[in-house]
Amino acid sequence: MSLTFAYQGINDLGKQVRGEVTAEDLQSATALLKSRAIFPTNIAPAVARQSTAPTGGRTSGGGFGHNFAMDIAIFTRQLASLVAGGVPLMSAFAALSAHSENPRLRVILERMQGDVHGGKTLGEALAAHPTAFPPLYVSMVRAGESSGQLAAVLDWLAEYQEKEQTRRMQIRSALAYPTLLAIAGAVAIFLLIMLVVPKFSVMFTEFHQTLPLPTIMLLNTAGFLGHWGWVMLVVAIFVWTGFKRYANTSAGKLHVDGWRLRIPFFNKLLVRAAMSRFARTTATLLQGGVPLMDALAVVRDVLDNEVLAKATDHAREGMREGERFGERLQQTGVFPGFLTHMIGIGEETGDLRSMLLTVANTYDIEVESTLKSLVSLIEPVIIITVGGIIGFIIFSMLLPIFSLNIS
Repeated sequence: MSLTFAYQGINDLGKQVRGEVTAEDLQSATALLKSRAIFPTNIAPAVARQSTAPTGGRTSGGGFGHNFAMDIAIFTRQLASLVAGGVPLMSAFAALSAHSENPRLRVILERMQGDVHGGKTLGEALAAHPTAFPPLYVSMVRAGESSGQLAAVLDWLAEYQEKEQTRRMQIRSALAYPTLLAIAGAVAIFLLIMLVVPKFSVMFTEFHQTLPLPTIMLLNTAGFLGHWGWVMLVVAIFVWTGFKRYANTSAGKLHVDGWRLRIPFFNKLLVRAAMSRFARTTATLLQGGVPLMDALAVVRDVLDNEVLAKATDHAREGMREGERFGERLQQTGVFPGFLTHMIGIGEETGDLRSMLLTVANTYDIEVESTLKSLVSLIEPVIIITVGGIIGFIIFSMLLPIFSLNIS
């Protein structure tokens, strides 16, 4: 499906230009502009741009401010285009900061411009802002600077970030409807129990007859929630707060992450997404010239799972002792056989990076397929569960009335 992107950029004559271009994704739109000798300084989906920045002067803080990671991905693509076009870093930072309406990013760019002007390298300037530029980003840029391939490394890094953002958006959009459905159902059930059922309870007391069992169960549930609901809410908040604090400890995080890997249905999605991130990040770092040992030290922090991170550390320690990467990963018993097998082939053929990219693309497809299957399963389960509860409530309220009419 083709999308329309609004852009601003600099043409081969050094003039500011703006317009729209149609492409399948952000990366294709950028490549198309480059083929037309236009180096984009600001590119975004036309609908988002029009709704957030109708004047067209800057990158919208409203359109992208809610997703700072997307702002960084766009900044990386813009910086890669400017560096590839021979624009000095000082001029590039000046242009990008002038076109950014994200207050946080604009402040960071201005500070980085001052750091570069003071003699720091780009990697050193980036490292001063770890919340915006993680170790993966800084390591890639430093490797690009030392190898003289900064423009290519920034381009690879931008592609990596765009793919990561695309996957996150796919997961969020896929889970948005089931989440909304569950919330709406919970609210409907709560309102029925807390507002409607008590009114029927008063009416039932006037019948002076024995109520059916489903009605008694419903009235007892409503009465319990009415009297002790606030206590249950307070207890739930305390339990959740304690769980979060425990999960933030080293031992707690290890236990919680291990539990996450064993959740039925969800564990497949979690593992495949983590393996895709592991393979693509490692391949991107290798492509940028980062040694494998240094790359693994960075990769462990992007897995978002302490069990997988510990296994990565275990593999790294084994490699120091001379063991092969794929064999050591297989010994951990955590990484899937497909990943370790492909890594072994990559080590034998001397093309580990290509094999890792193949693994990442394969797992991306599996993540999308698993996500669709999971959503297709969750939606009917939510509908049936919510519908069953609401149906039971209505049936329990109407049953005494039917019994009275019959008698």
